[in-house]
Amino acid sequence: MVKLDLKYGLPFCTVKLSYNGKCMSINNVLLDTGSGGSVFKMDVIEEVGITIEDNDVIESVSGVGGSEFVYKKDVDSISLDDLKLNNFKIEVGVMDYGFDINGILGMDFMKKVGAVINLDEMKVIKGNR
Repeated sequence: MVKLDLKYGLPFCTVKLSYNGKCMSINNVLLDTGSGGSVFKMDVIEEVGITIEDNDVIESVSGVGGSEFVYKKDVDSISLDDLKLNNFKIEVGVMDYGFDINGILGMDFMKKVGAVINLDEMKVIKGNR
């Protein structure tokens, strides 16, 4: 079970990310069912060695807050407590949205792990499949 924090009226969590054998915890990650992809703040994930490389393709993504440029990286694993995926593709961007946010965990992750969000109890659990 993952406990969610309510900040700015939105559900936030902590995510663990592993890349090339290095692991880190990332706090202030928005759990966002309105986002198709999972995006992380460039400055934060540099800690595990994720940086843009010459062969990375830069794309534009758009949302309610506007649009921004991102590049994609395959990470070894990403987890929200016991909800874990290996070899997962994330997007990396500047994420300058005017408030403290280090990432967005989108539907791409939540659908694959079978996440069930209980907003009354502010928790996420693995659904029955």
